[in-house]
Amino acid sequence: MMSKEKAVKLELTPTDANALMMMIESEIETTFTYGDIDPINDWEHADLYAHKLLAYQKFKTWYLSPYRTWHKENVE
Repeated sequence: MMSKEKAVKLELTPTDANALMMMIESEIETTFTYGDIDPINDWEHADLYAHKLLAYQKFKTWYLSPYRTWHKENVE
């Protein structure tokens, strides 16, 4: 189902990408490290947590990608 959806392309400066990465990592850390969720009691929101993790994984993969690092060093 997701493959039929249109992707939105973000154009971020290195500063914007760093700020977004810090915000996302802070949100994930707060949610999953400090016990902000209780999987038994919060079962109704399991899909929300899954979407947060998928978004984090997708952005962090891009953020740490070799192409982005090369592009940042050689073009920007």
